[in-house]
Amino acid sequence: MTPEQIEQAATWLADYRRCGEAAPLLPAELRPTSLAEAFAIQQWLFIELDWPVVGWKAGLPAPDKWVLAPIANLQQGELCLFEQQSEQYSIEPELAFRLATDLPARNEPYSEVEIKAAIAATHLALELIIRPYKADAGAEFFDQLAAGLFNQGLYIGPALPLDCFPQEFELLVQHSGEQRQFAAQHPNHDPLSPLYWLVNHLSSQGIGLKQGEWVITGSYAGVVQVPSDTELKLQFGSFGHINTQCSHGAMIS
Repeated sequence: MTPEQIEQAATWLADYRRCGEAAPLLPAELRPTSLAEAFAIQQWLFIELDWPVVGWKAGLPAPDKWVLAPIANLQQGELCLFEQQSEQYSIEPELAFRLATDLPARNEPYSEVEIKAAIAATHLALELIIRPYKADAGAEFFDQLAAGLFNQGLYIGPALPLDCFPQEFELLVQHSGEQRQFAAQHPNHDPLSPLYWLVNHLSSQGIGLKQGEWVITGSYAGVVQVPSDTELKLQFGSFGHINTQCSHGAMIS
């Protein structure tokens, strides 16, 4: 893809995001055909939207997958606000790590000790999920990577004690007098392992992470569907809980 095509693809996706709508599939000549092209479109998408990067989502990669996307929206409090209007919303229960120091791009890889030492705090969190493309669009992984891997933003819950990085717990999701129970487990067992990969992968791309940015590393219970405009409680075992409500509305940063 040419630089002009990458920018055109990002503009296409940005126009639908601004309207709170799922997009049809990109025109054939604007669809990414490699990880590098998809990542380039993703980066231009946030430039096109003029959204500041306040964090990253990450997962461990596969030979044909990079699992990463910028986060541009942070929320806390009584509401989780979504761009797209729906009767049900999708959330993912996660841990969010806030960085105490910059981790600038450099030639030498960061050690796990250095990266772990850069964590200022760990919080319970919810990744807020959107559908970038229409359900029948036929979007494949490169398309989804270009559009930000379903991430709309991040809801920050209460802090955990220092050096508390749970691998598993019982998750209870309560709303409307109903309760669902999940045997919650981090998909990579160690919730820090995707953070270690993300820092060094971004560094290899010439991208550093900054003090105060947040990183999430994978859902403990996959995608959880919850009703709109309904009081919601998520109990993360003995580690704490989040009380909120998912609604459609103008987002706060």
